[in-house]
Amino acid sequence: MKTIAILSTAGGAGRTTLTAALAVLLARRGRPVVAVDFDPQNLLGPHLGLDELPADGIGAAIASGAPWHAHTWRNDDGVLFVPHGDVPLSSLVSISQLLADEPAWLATSLAGIDLPAQGVVLIDTPRYPSVQAAQALYCADLIVCVTPPEPGPLATLARHLPQLRAARNESLFVLNRLNPAREMQRDALSMLSAALGPGAAPVIRLHADAALPEAFARGSWLFDDAPYSQTSHDLQGLASAVDEWLAPLAEPSRASEPR
Repeated sequence: MKTIAILSTAGGAGRTTLTAALAVLLARRGRPVVAVDFDPQNLLGPHLGLDELPADGIGAAIASGAPWHAHTWRNDDGVLFVPHGDVPLSSLVSISQLLADEPAWLATSLAGIDLPAQGVVLIDTPRYPSVQAAQALYCADLIVCVTPPEPGPLATLARHLPQLRAARNESLFVLNRLNPAREMQRDALSMLSAALGPGAAPVIRLHADAALPEAFARGSWLFDDAPYSQTSHDLQGLASAVDEWLAPLAEPSRASEPR
């Protein structure tokens, strides 16, 4: 089993949507997939088909000490989803303190999910730096770092690159919602490549498409509604890159329930 942390150093980067899309695309390729919402915003569930924000989950378990395994869901594509849960504001400080004191809390919790070697856990996190993102970074085999093509977020990413690289995880960088018609956004790709330096893996580009949020609002995916669009092609390319990085598939299978 491999673990992938979906990180960003700026808000509004599209991290949660990307986590859900990648989980669905990998599951459709036969991967056993677990998607973990480790962001207190608790928004991953609707992206994976839930009609409302889940009340219980892994975040709520941190606050109460109760087990979270009973609150998992499996969506129509076979993704096993671990919600964050609705945590009151008054509990967030104590949760942050516990996670800061126990940097391996998430890694220990994920060890309770029985996945085969070809399986993958995707972790949606709050903006880095945060204690939740640090927990995901601690246990991740691969970091998928998402950034919008804007100078501010790119400057923030460049500032945090040394800490991200110090974790010694493999990294994949995604420039999200790229509009090549805007000169500033074309320059953003050069800015990111320069920040990463020579020898870095190519930056994966996901083009902007207004139909993506519209598809989400309808409860569908752009790669189903418009499979030949540029953004659908981009998402499939990202899924292929991650799929190739993972262990080879022996045969199609589904994620196992937590022990």
